[in-house]
Amino acid sequence: MRRRRLHGDGRLTDPTGEEAAKPLPPLRRDIEIVPVRQDGQNLFLLHDDEGLGADGVAVPESALLILSCLDGRRGAAEVRSEVLKRTGAALGEGEIAAFATELAAAGLLETEELRERRLELWREFAKNPVRKARYAGKIYPSDRLELAKFLGAYLHDGAKGPGKPLAESPSATSPVGLVAPHIDYSRGGPAYAWAYQALSESQPPDLVVALGVAHSSPDSPWTAARKAYDTPYGPIAPSDDLYEALASSLWYDPQDDVWAHRQEHSLELAAVWLKFLWREKTPPWLPILCSSFARFAPDRPPSGIDTIEKALQDTGRAFAKIAARKRVLILASVDLAHVGPRFGDDMPLGAETEKKIEDADHSSLEHALRLDADAFYLSVVADGHWRKVCGLSALYSGLRWMKILGAKETGNRLLSYGQAPDPMGGIVSFASAIFPS
Repeated sequence: MRRRRLHGDGRLTDPTGEEAAKPLPPLRRDIEIVPVRQDGQNLFLLHDDEGLGADGVAVPESALLILSCLDGRRGAAEVRSEVLKRTGAALGEGEIAAFATELAAAGLLETEELRERRLELWREFAKNPVRKARYAGKIYPSDRLELAKFLGAYLHDGAKGPGKPLAESPSATSPVGLVAPHIDYSRGGPAYAWAYQALSESQPPDLVVALGVAHSSPDSPWTAARKAYDTPYGPIAPSDDLYEALASSLWYDPQDDVWAHRQEHSLELAAVWLKFLWREKTPPWLPILCSSFARFAPDRPPSGIDTIEKALQDTGRAFAKIAARKRVLILASVDLAHVGPRFGDDMPLGAETEKKIEDADHSSLEHALRLDADAFYLSVVADGHWRKVCGLSALYSGLRWMKILGAKETGNRLLSYGQAPDPMGGIVSFASAIFPS
């Protein structure tokens, strides 16, 4: 990733006159701040997940307090006072304004120019029939041969992965459901391999309903993209039949928040494995991103929300009509717990916390494997949803639809379970499971 350096020596620029008196625009809420080591210094990388500004901007630790003060309400004088009060450092108002100007130029502050750029990109994305692969060359190789070697290594991993290649002659019937992670491959690769190796032993479905997580959590509970998802092995075509089944079952247009698909990784990482597995035989799919149901169902299952329950039932029945003549796979590309300082927790990390997370995850997964979606949901949101399971809504929806499509309450298998550290301090858990027909 290319990185711009803002005052890497710890200094801010000299005052620039009139800029010191102007209100300062706020720091974008979607900016991720990651500690890095660069040129022998401890810096912090401001990462833009939306892809609107610079690929990466590094700032010194001394700039973090200024960043926290950029809330859209404070001017340079107020920021200066806050820094002086909390650190004793007497910065000039012009210095602060100049620093904010540099951040704005890097696309990291919410300015009118940035909003116009965002709308321009959204319009371009809406018009494009193909959702471009955003993470090729970043999370995974963009070259086909390198990618095959890269993914194959996880399949042959006998310690954490399945220890065998994709099946050449599938014998089992196509399953109704599959659960796989969406964490980056470097941390969850073996768990992906367990899921897709198991899938390779079955006949390919005719259609795939793919449920991912809308980490931006737009207003729409389910956001579908009527676009081909590109991968290094070529695009996965969208299914018109599945899209119409969904659209006819909802009270809103499922493409209202289609912009959420542009930068979201949860379905792109699933698409890559599907194309690696089936190549030119990959069936069309319906990519759906799920927003958080916990906003309106924090302590009860979504089945108690009339609009959500009706949509789940109507959509499931519409999918079932298609499944009566074509094999439909429900794929949930989800992760589980997100615990630790990175996610706002003050609990200590270590073996005890890891075991607590694992025990709670397995308890929830037992409900999921029995297709008891409500019990699964309640087990996750219990005790204030302390695990912060990001795939809660997607997996809940998937379990509901699997059951309507004929999945049984027995015989479903947990293939793998894993945990991985978050580089900013935390634990993320994930699992793979298969639901036979």
